[in-house]
Amino acid sequence: MTLVDVLIALLAFLIGVVVREFLPGYFRKKGENLATKEDVAEITNLQKAVEHRFNELLENSKQRHALRVAALDQRLAAHQQAFSLWRELLSNTHSEKIGPVVLRCQTWWEQNCLYLEPVVRDAFVRAYSAAHSHHAYTEARANSTIIQDNWNEISNFPKVLFEAIQLPPLRQADAENVLSERGATDVND
Repeated sequence: MTLVDVLIALLAFLIGVVVREFLPGYFRKKGENLATKEDVAEITNLQKAVEHRFNELLENSKQRHALRVAALDQRLAAHQQAFSLWRELLSNTHSEKIGPVVLRCQTWWEQNCLYLEPVVRDAFVRAYSAAHSHHAYTEARANSTIIQDNWNEISNFPKVLFEAIQLPPLRQADAENVLSERGATDVND
């Protein structure tokens, strides 16, 4: 055996050891790294999708809040006007003057209904519609249940209005009392 044969045998032995001992571990580690890289890419894509959806929701929420704030003064004014018109309606319910008052209420409602809370909007229409019929019901001496139900439609309006528009108190002590009564559950409303 010559020196070259010994070197070739030694080299073959070393290559065999490397292939048997080191390459499987190397390829296993490379495979793990590739799998981790793919997992990280997938997680990153999911994270970006969640962030994008969150940012969309946040932007929509900001826009809705800005719209609420922008219309707040007008909404409060519309609710106050509805109350004033209801008072006029109430004072004329039993008179012949009710027709023009009902027409004013209808015209006002057409111009302002979008600023009213939905329950207030519906209650206002029911109130002025009932007021329009009430004088005729009493003059015709209709069934007392019909007259009472009709009167309830008219007189329930402020209750609906006041429940829908609950302004926060002006004083800090009042605010703390309201929070303790509510159990601090709906502070953000």
